[in-house]
Amino acid sequence: MSMIFALLICLSIQQIIVTEAYDEKYSLDDDIPEKFYVTHEAWFNISVRENKISEPIKTKQIVIGLFGEICPMTVTNFATITKGLRRGSEKYTYKGTPIHRIVRDFVIQTGDFTNGDGTGGKSIYGDKFIDENYILSHRSPGWVSMANYGKDTNGAQWFVTLVPARWLDGHHVAFGRVISGMDFVYELGEMETFRGTSIPKKYIVIDDCGLNDITKYELTYAQLGSYDDLVSSS
Repeated sequence: MSMIFALLICLSIQQIIVTEAYDEKYSLDDDIPEKFYVTHEAWFNISVRENKISEPIKTKQIVIGLFGEICPMTVTNFATITKGLRRGSEKYTYKGTPIHRIVRDFVIQTGDFTNGDGTGGKSIYGDKFIDENYILSHRSPGWVSMANYGKDTNGAQWFVTLVPARWLDGHHVAFGRVISGMDFVYELGEMETFRGTSIPKKYIVIDDCGLNDITKYELTYAQLGSYDDLVSSS
């Protein structure tokens, strides 16, 4: 039973209360770069269904910019699983993986490609790998970060913030940012869950995913504080 909750991000009433004070204390430091380089773009076609075998009610795409120069190890893990990897009989892919957790006004979480319920998932480096760094801050909605169950326990699960969540800084490794599809991210964050749980009532699944062929480009610190898309969807 403990594993069911192991990868859930801990959020207490006390943490909510101190959020504003935390944000004020950890405002922009002098050593934070003015520009951030997106080295990869990962896209995810996500559908909402009544149940696992029903036809999609809707399908939309989100695109995530990845900061491979800041978090090369974490981005390599994420990008490799997004593209798909086979090792013998094992297949590492986010395709077919459900969004298993929704916490309104906090996060949506996915990435458990082995069990689909938050108890599994593994990295390309082994069952788990280290917290690479905490350079990027969960300072606005749309940040993509590794789920874990303690220090240096990253696997394959990841979440997207729905609100500024800087109390996660220093505990979870942020490595990407949603650059298009934020309207759908917010919509998913409003989906109903079973009473007393964070399990969505509808079946929400990554139907397909992959990497865009891009040339590295810059995003500014100001852009990354946006609550909306950073680039127009085409």
